Amino acid sequence: MPHRPNLLLITTDTQRWDTLNCMGSPFAHSPHADRLAAEGVMFTQGHTSSPVCSPARSSLITGLHTPIHGVWENGMTRLTHFPTLPDLLKERGYTNIMVGKQHFGQTPDTFDIAIGNDEYKQYIAQHGFTPQDCHTQPTPVPEEHFLDTFFAKQTIEQIDKVVKSNSGPFFAFCSFPAPHPPECPPGDWLTFYEDCDNLPELNYTAGEEQNQPLHTKRLLGIKSTNECHSGEDPTDVGYWREAIGRIYDPQYRDTIMELRRLYYAFAAYCDALLGRILNCLDRNNLRENTLIIFTSDHGQQFFDHGFNDKHNVYDESWRVPFMMSMPGTLPQGETRDFALWNDIPTTFLAAAGTECPSMQGFDLFTPLSQGEQSPRQCAVATLYKSCALATKRWKLSYFFEEDEGRLFDRINDPKEQNDLYDHADHLEIRNELRHALLAWRGDIADLKTALDGTTKSRGPNARGYLIVAPRIARHTHQMRGVDAEQRLNEKCQRVDAMG
Repeated sequence: MPHRPNLLLITTDTQRWDTLNCMGSPFAHSPHADRLAAEGVMFTQGHTSSPVCSPARSSLITGLHTPIHGVWENGMTRLTHFPTLPDLLKERGYTNIMVGKQHFGQTPDTFDIAIGNDEYKQYIAQHGFTPQDCHTQPTPVPEEHFLDTFFAKQTIEQIDKVVKSNSGPFFAFCSFPAPHPPECPPGDWLTFYEDCDNLPELNYTAGEEQNQPLHTKRLLGIKSTNECHSGEDPTDVGYWREAIGRIYDPQYRDTIMELRRLYYAFAAYCDALLGRILNCLDRNNLRENTLIIFTSDHGQQFFDHGFNDKHNVYDESWRVPFMMSMPGTLPQGETRDFALWNDIPTTFLAAAGTECPSMQGFDLFTPLSQGEQSPRQCAVATLYKSCALATKRWKLSYFFEEDEGRLFDRINDPKEQNDLYDHADHLEIRNELRHALLAWRGDIADLKTALDGTTKSRGPNARGYLIVAPRIARHTHQMRGVDAEQRLNEKCQRVDAMG
């Protein structure tokens, strides 16, 4: 393995797994993601740590689950006493580059270069537009000056500068805001799927939005049918709530399907930008010495199950693209099962030759470089005051305040339409999964504070450790953030074996 490889993280915002042809979508246009999968390892069960922007991104930068880093929902403030990925890479001599959307709170000062909306505002003004013009449809901003194109160009430019200056290995994080709504693909991408007749049908059973758990309704703003009030403006929230109730009415169905066409076209545009960055690495002969991870922070429903939002753990929102590539070091053209956003920082740190004991994710790099399977055997997430667990066979979600849950058979009911939570034939499976999930939730903790607080005492009267319970100090120092993940792994494997 090359010494301290370059590290490249490319993320999109709100990209469902079914936007990629390599993941089984026959209509999807994704030649560059497909190429990346062919030149690396694709995780068929990639999941975000929380299907909401800021919570997921805070997990990415810290390697911690949302109850630990403090961002349960958008708008909350990330706790800053934890080390971040760029902090630890900086100690290893990396030049850290941040380009694009952050949304993880305070920017670590260990990013040597940080380019975002302020830089784009200055750039686009020179061409006679404003950033807001990128959010109108059709957008008047040409593709070559569009926001995400600017971020792709900046990523390439900054990588080129680091390579030419020979300033050591780089960690480059390119974070595209697209295909997050509003769906405004630039240029010819606007009509890319105009004549496509094989987009997926809506995954919806009439009235199912009213059967959502109370916790989910609260997060999504779903009200009773008689509380829906719509205007004529398609951008009005009330309009879409009314559309939910009449989702198969032709006037609403046509509007919804057009929205979906625009979304998949926006994702195809992102794929073209991914190709530009891959070509930059090829041009600089960097592919074999650069570990690439490509993924997205969450998906979105686009009216599957009757609403257009994330903030839920259906596959459309929780499951995301996730692939790794480093030709000559990692397998090529292979697939693995599970990966989680918490695994990203620990994976990059392992490739850089270091680690962070308090991070709550698996190192995917080391086992993959040895041709092994993914160490993660399940996906787990937290969402406000709820949590969820996905195994190869089952998906369980649990809502603490209401003591409610949902259970789906992922193999026999892949569209998640048949809730088995209270089904008599599945009570044993439900109880085993619920116990595993709640045990995991109780097991995760702020290990950084525990390790820092369990320090050896000094001085003539030193007696080992300064801690209320000195007998447990040695055990505390042996703890690792991944321990709870591993214990959950083992329990899930046992449940799946039950059939």
